[in-house]
Amino acid sequence: MRTRFVRWILFGAAALTLALSFEPQLALAEAPPDDGWAASALNPSRPAPVGFLSPTLEGDWRFRIAANIWAPNVIQIDVDTARGSGGLNENLKWLLKSMSYYVPLDFETRKGSFGVYAHTLFLGLNGDTELLEGNHILGPIELDWNIPLFLIDAGVSYELGRWRLWDSDRAPELTIEPTFGVRVVQLPAGIRVVDREIVAELNSQVPVVGLRTLVDFNEHWNLELAGDYGGWGADDNRQTWQGVALIGYRWPGWGAHWNFQAGYRAMRLFRYQKGDVEVGMRARGFDFILGVEF
Repeated sequence: MRTRFVRWILFGAAALTLALSFEPQLALAEAPPDDGWAASALNPSRPAPVGFLSPTLEGDWRFRIAANIWAPNVIQIDVDTARGSGGLNENLKWLLKSMSYYVPLDFETRKGSFGVYAHTLFLGLNGDTELLEGNHILGPIELDWNIPLFLIDAGVSYELGRWRLWDSDRAPELTIEPTFGVRVVQLPAGIRVVDREIVAELNSQVPVVGLRTLVDFNEHWNLELAGDYGGWGADDNRQTWQGVALIGYRWPGWGAHWNFQAGYRAMRLFRYQKGDVEVGMRARGFDFILGVEF
């Protein structure tokens, strides 16, 4: 598994080197005026943001750092075996009670139409939980939560194109970006069925492909819709996916640009096939992101 992880790192480095070797293909905005905003490359007469998620970006290099506070109110873990099945259904209150620490950070950098991203989540949980199916306790099925959850989405993106949604000087501008990356999940949990340990660690590094669409309504308001899918059996992970919808408000200040986004995120972290046992985990809930773009 360590060799596979190193291979993914080397792949990412090679993809970044290749991406940065290309010159930007899309027109960049004019140099921004003193008020912190630049004219749109598609419509120079209308103000547009210089922010990272905007289709009117400024300069060869752009950077973004954000705190991504995801608050899932539905958390589901299910286990299927030849001897029966069980499930855990919890909410945000349970998560806050069981959580010992939570560190969510997003990083993105861009040169021209090419970008590199890394979305990270470190979550510490504690306590033991029995998995139940209705009123039937399977022996019991036990899940040991005395572990950290480590989740990383990393990869590359490409700005495929930008379009006005309709023929008007004040029409919103749409950007489409395909993405290709890897989802790293480290969950060294202990799961036991009738005193028989069936899974030692729920870890995987799997490829994911996705699409991100960005809509800038004006210099302040923006919309992001994104999703991805992956797994395909790599590292025994048959399926992982996520979908997110965010509405944002961007403003300049303190020598940078800021973007606050709020919306909803749903994710299946994994669907493992370990011998005769299947273990799955998914969650959904509100998402709040505060990013600085420069």
